[in-house]
Amino acid sequence: MNRLQRALEAGWDPETLASQYNAAVAGKKAALAGLDALEPAERLSAADIRAMIDELGAMKTVLDQADRADLAELYGALALEVSYNHETRVADVSISPTPRVVSVRVRGGT
Repeated sequence: MNRLQRALEAGWDPETLASQYNAAVAGKKAALAGLDALEPAERLSAADIRAMIDELGAMKTVLDQADRADLAELYGALALEVSYNHETRVADVSISPTPRVVSVRVRGGT
């Protein structure tokens, strides 16, 4: 309210301020409605987590036996980054895979 009062005192048009305020309120309501419409993420059970870890163990075997060129291609696709701190002997590993995007182009006068 203080900002609105200062804007009015600075000479802003009250109708412009009202429309901006109404647009902001409508945007907030739409965002809240969108959040309310989201379904909560499904929680993983302990058995699900164990199964995922078991699958990762099998992945280790596959990666250990993989060709270096194939690994380089995989690491590139994942945008794998490793940062090693020699003092703490800790490696930070991150990936930033690029999602596959299907794009369609329209030809002609668009």
